Order: sequence, then structure tokens, then C-alpha cells
Amino acid sequence: MKAIVRDRYGAPDTLRCEDIPTPTPGPGEVLVAVHRSSVNTADLDQLFGRPRIARLGTGLSRPRTRLGLDLAGVVESVGDGVTRFKAGDRVWADVFSNGAGAFAEYVCAREKAFVPLPEGVSMSQAATIPHSGLLAKQGLEVRGGVRPGDRVLINGAGGCVGPFAIQIAKHRGAHVTGVDHASKLDFVKIVGADVVVDYTTEDFTRPGGQFDYILDIAARRTLLSHRRALTPHGTYVQIARTLGGFFRAAMFGGLLSLTSKKRLGLFMWEGNRERDLIELAGLVADGKIETIIDRELSLDEVPEAMSYLAAGHARGKLVVNVASEKSADG
Repeated sequence: MKAIVRDRYGAPDTLRCEDIPTPTPGPGEVLVAVHRSSVNTADLDQLFGRPRIARLGTGLSRPRTRLGLDLAGVVESVGDGVTRFKAGDRVWADVFSNGAGAFAEYVCAREKAFVPLPEGVSMSQAATIPHSGLLAKQGLEVRGGVRPGDRVLINGAGGCVGPFAIQIAKHRGAHVTGVDHASKLDFVKIVGADVVVDYTTEDFTRPGGQFDYILDIAARRTLLSHRRALTPHGTYVQIARTLGGFFRAAMFGGLLSLTSKKRLGLFMWEGNRERDLIELAGLVADGKIETIIDRELSLDEVPEAMSYLAAGHARGKLVVNVASEKSADG
């Protein structure tokens, strides 16, 4: 099979598309023919091996894992003991916790790594959702979550997670402010933000007390500044982009929360949670949420896609068309 491989951490030019052996499913495993994948910021983290402590799991001096988290495809074969799937079933997944490797023609993992893909959602749509969509959904559900009438701020609204977050918040009846670089503000507005802010020219934390809920994807400002921007009972949730950001949000967020009824910190992300995937699939199938696709690229163009995302150019998701000859609907 063709797959994106690498032998060291580094820039996208360390990646290459090669033929490697197709895995055979063992007991309890499922082999999936990947139709579509998509590129996430987390793929960049794995590409560069950051934060360094994460290399304890991916390989200290050289990576032991391949890249690619999201996939949508069709079951090719199953190993002994598999009862949930059979050949021909449509499935999707975020395989972050199952060895990754979705930038390949086939992925083999435990049965529980995959979720049935409902009808009404194409392969291209499905490939955009598992990682970014669940981060957005779960990030908006802390402490009771976003409610109708809430004033919500999405910081980093124009990337992979932001467009999902904007649409989910709007679906729940919130008034949404989207923050990003000026070059992305038109896109953020089109996605559905009521107000857009260029973080390079405007301090969105002033005047204070504006927002009931802040989902911070970009994590560029201090916790104190975000605390200032919250209403008296507001909630700030950070999707930590660095190890330092993680510890600051985890430790100082909790301490700052003790001094008022405002709540600041992280959330416990649960990857590949089936009930969340099914709910998002329903919203997409009903046309209530749109999967925003910047462009589709072939498997051998994954290095180009990674460079494009790393440069901040992506508006929505970059979909990898792993098997262009296969139907997008499986």
C-alpha cells in the first residue's frame, strides 16, 4: 500500500510517499481501506515532535508512528472475534489513540477504534470531523456549556477547529465573536460569526465583562486578560497548544477560579467519542452544520498540505483524497 512515511522529526520536506506492506488484521482488529483523511494542527505537532515530552510516546530520537489522525473509509477485512463490523461497512475515526497512520491507503486497528459512518454524510465530509469537530463540540460543553443567548468568543476562529466551534455555538443560539488574523476575517464572517476581530490591531479582552464563554484555540494571551473579558459567571476554556500553555491553564486557571465565580482552565477531551460523532453527523446530514473544506489533495501531496497549514493559509480543513477512484459515498 502507499503511505506517508518519515524517518525523523522535522519540516514537511521530511515526508515521502512510499509503498509499504499492507497490514493483516489480527484477532479483534479491523482493516479499513481509507477513502479520505484530513490534516489537523495536531498532525503538525507530531510532524515536528512537539512538545518534546510527547516523544516519550512517539519515539525519543526518531518517530515510531506515522502521521494522519482522521479517516473515513470502508472495512476491507476483519480479524477473528470481530463482531461489530464486516467487509463493506462504512466507518470513520480519529485514530490518534490507536497509532495514527491515516495518511495511507489502509489502516489496521482494534475494532473499538472505529465508529459506523451514518448515511447522509459523504467520505469527504466525514474526514473533516473526528478530530477538529470533537475538539470544538467538547470544548463548548464545559460547565453546562454554551446556552441560547450567550455571548461566545472563539479565539483562533479561522483554522481547523474554529469553523466547527462557530457553527456549533450558533446552532445553540449564541452570539459569536470570531477572533483571528485580518486575512481570515472575511472567511470567519462567512462561516457564521456575528462579529469578527483582528487580534493584531484590537484587544478583544477590553472592555471587560463581555463574554459568557470563551473557547481559546489560539492561546496567545494571558489567563488574566481572558478572565477580565468574562462576565461574572463566565467560562474560559483553552485548547492548549503548548506544554507550557497546558500547565498554565491547568494550574493557574484553577487558582484564578477560586477568587470568583468565573471558571478558567482546560477540558478533558475524549477522542473518537461515538455519541459526539453521531450527533455531529446528524447536524451535517440535516444541513445545520457545514464541513468547511479549503481544498482536497492527493496522498502524495500531504507534505504540501502540511506546509500550507503550517503557514497559516488554511481556511477550514484540508482533505486528503487517498483513493480518488473510490466513490466519495463509499
